[in-house]
Amino acid sequence: MLIRQVAVVAEDLVEADAALKALLGVTQAYTDPGVGEFGLHNTVIATGHSFVEVVSPSPAQDPSIPTAAGRMLERRGGDCGYMVLFQVDDLAPVRARVEAAGIRMIWETERPEVSAFHVHPKDVGGAIVSFDEMRPADDWIWAGPDWRAQRAAKTGDLRSCLIEVDDPSATAAVWAGLLGTQVEYRGALAVIIMDDGAEVRFSSATDQPARGLIGFDLASRLPEQSITTAAEFCGVEISIVVD
Repeated sequence: MLIRQVAVVAEDLVEADAALKALLGVTQAYTDPGVGEFGLHNTVIATGHSFVEVVSPSPAQDPSIPTAAGRMLERRGGDCGYMVLFQVDDLAPVRARVEAAGIRMIWETERPEVSAFHVHPKDVGGAIVSFDEMRPADDWIWAGPDWRAQRAAKTGDLRSCLIEVDDPSATAAVWAGLLGTQVEYRGALAVIIMDDGAEVRFSSATDQPARGLIGFDLASRLPEQSITTAAEFCGVEISIVVD
């Protein structure tokens, strides 16, 4: 059970991609043609064994047909957090928990290399959530075949993400229930801990409406960097931390 990827949505994909590459120390990113199914175009950057994705409504998309990303941009008034993707060893028990909870699946795929589905953000709260079982487990098809050779120079794995919601305890309980784990509490924060020690943290909304994914931490590959190294990117705060 890992946080394998986070995604933000940007109005200008080219500008956001360039800014993220400069921040993480990357020269190349993967463009996944499969997101055209959602009316999007994207870039995916590998950082350690984790990934950061930027999505944007595709110029080829019929503007009269709204996309989830386009609606998010309009609702939030610009670039913002969008999605959290979890890797699980076995998707079947996750699917059973989703179905038992009456949560809607809004997309799914079954291929030799991956089984995955997305759940409705209105049912779970905070963000679109994806659950993914990879074959082999150390791969990540959404980042293309060459991601290991294109990883960020400055940063490594995802160490946490921060989700702003109206009710942190209730939302964390839903996410934890689907993942088959427990919630811990640290003051006002509700926290889910992954198998590698990374955390999903839920905080109370300070703005109305709640902004969902508002931050994430990446491990530093440079020893002089610390938790004070942070940058605002597409409405989300990225912190680079010494793990």
